Order: sequence, then C-alpha cells, then structure tokens
Amino acid sequence: MAKEITQKKSSFGKVFLPLFLILLIVFTVGIFVVDKYGFFGLFGGDIMKDIKPIAGGDSDFAKKYRDSKRVNVLILGQNDQLTDTMMLASFDTEVKRVDVISVPRDTYYERPEYKGAAFQKINSVYETGGKTTEEKGTAAAKAVSDVLAGVPVHFYSVLDDNAVRKIVDAMGGIEIDVPMDMKYTDKKQDLYIDIKKGKQVLDGDHAVQYLRFRKGYASGDLGRVDAQQTFMKEAFKQSIGLGFPKVAQTVSKEVDSNITTKLAVRIASEAVGMSTEDAKTWTTPGKAQMKNKASYYFVDKAATEQMMNEIYSIKKE
Repeated sequence: MAKEITQKKSSFGKVFLPLFLILLIVFTVGIFVVDKYGFFGLFGGDIMKDIKPIAGGDSDFAKKYRDSKRVNVLILGQNDQLTDTMMLASFDTEVKRVDVISVPRDTYYERPEYKGAAFQKINSVYETGGKTTEEKGTAAAKAVSDVLAGVPVHFYSVLDDNAVRKIVDAMGGIEIDVPMDMKYTDKKQDLYIDIKKGKQVLDGDHAVQYLRFRKGYASGDLGRVDAQQTFMKEAFKQSIGLGFPKVAQTVSKEVDSNITTKLAVRIASEAVGMSTEDAKTWTTPGKAQMKNKASYYFVDKAATEQMMNEIYSIKKE
C-alpha cells in the first residue's frame, strides 16, 4: 500500500544508481555490481562500434543520428496486448546526457494491411508485429523510428504491469507527489485505482495504478504521458541504496530485451558521474483529431524534426 513520507530517502556513498537508469538500460536485463565508489567491469574503446540499429531511416536526415554517440533504447510498457507506454530513451555516451521521448499511444500510424481503427494506432504494432518478442520489438522499433523522423533504435525493452510492480517493490517504492485523488474502476480490465492526493511513497501496486490512471486529466491521455514522465523524473532523483542486487535480479527475470548482459554492463558504465540535471523528458509534438470516426494523435512532422534536431545538437557546456 502507499505510505506517507516521514523523511526523504538518502543516497549511499558518493555514487547512486537511479531507477531511471534501470528504466533506460538495466531494464534490458543488465546486471552489474556497484560499490560505494563506482562501477566494476568498465570497458574501454568506442562502444558505438559494437552497437547496430535494429530500425532507422536511410535518409540524409537520419544519417546524422546514426553517426552520433547516442544509444537509443525503446521502452515498451505492455498492457492487455497493447503497448500503452512507448518511450525512446536516448543516452548520449559522449556528454553523459539522457533524453526520454514519449510517443502517445494513440499516435496515428497508418497500416493499410490491417482493417479497423484500432490497428492504425501505434500501440497495436507490437502485438501484431510477429510471433516472437524479437519480431514484435523490432516492428515497434521501426514504427517509433518512422514517427521520430527516422532516428535509429538500437534496443527494445518490454515490461508489463507485473514487472513494474515487482521492480518497484524490490527497490522499496517510488516517492511521488500525486497531483489529485485518483479513483477509477474498470471491471472488464480488472483495473481498480484508488490513490489519495499528496506526497507519498508508492509501492508496486500503487505505482501501476498511478501509471495507468488517465481519466481525471484535463488533457486526457497526454496527462497520462506527463504522469509517466513525472514518474521517471522522480525515480531518477531517488537512490536504490544497498538493496540494488535484489532490484537487478528482479529486472533480469521480469523484462524481455534484445540486449546482452555484457553490453548492458558496458552501457551502464558509461553513465558514471551523471546527475539529475543530465536528464530531460520530451513528448512528440502533435494534436488529437478525428479520422474515420476514431480519435487519433497526429504527429506534427516538422515540429518533430525540429525536436530531434534540438536533442541531437545538445553539447556539453
């Protein structure tokens, strides 16, 4: 259950590993050891030489993405066969910066081979993308790459509500300032949400409720996207503490990904020294509109290209 905060969580030693990094990299089954001074198992050389995109455009516009020092991980939160959470986590290994780009689940993604309004939404691509997790993850990566101006996607990471629940519990909860009373029931989905307004530590069960709630936001599903980003930001600020081995073990059991443990270790080692100020969240520009009697989120292509240019031109001061 959610519990009121009596004191702020403290970090351990001089280095802490945020849950945010787990969401970006370690959710992809990386397990590595942390002591109070840093990481073991560091690797040398150019990490990008060993990383190949599974999706990405071939245009001149996309080429500058491929030549950068960024590792892009697609995070997919699966619920009832749909990926209602879709975030591209872009980690700049050169300047030690993370940008997380949310793609609204109702984003219009035309697929003439499929009939029905629901299949033209990007959150349906994963489930219809093939028979294996690899085929599905690659299909979702291609769709997100298409929406985000052809940006390369190197890895995917898939987790469901149960995985989120177990990981949050393993780390001792997430501190969130809940903006409103959240109460909603949908018996068909077996969904029961009941969270009071105010600052509190959400356990795994309530974290899932918080992430799935969307009916009370003035902006509808975009409000849910904002809530997911708030969750990421707050998690980034909170240390895992000495219970990290338990968290890492839970992650390795609960998350499907195409990254190897060795490579996850190497990517994570590149993040040494990162701080809260080194992360930023974005939402794909666009607006909701009706098409064929169905509601979709239509991406503004020009604004999206501008956003991606801004992200990829960030330089260390």
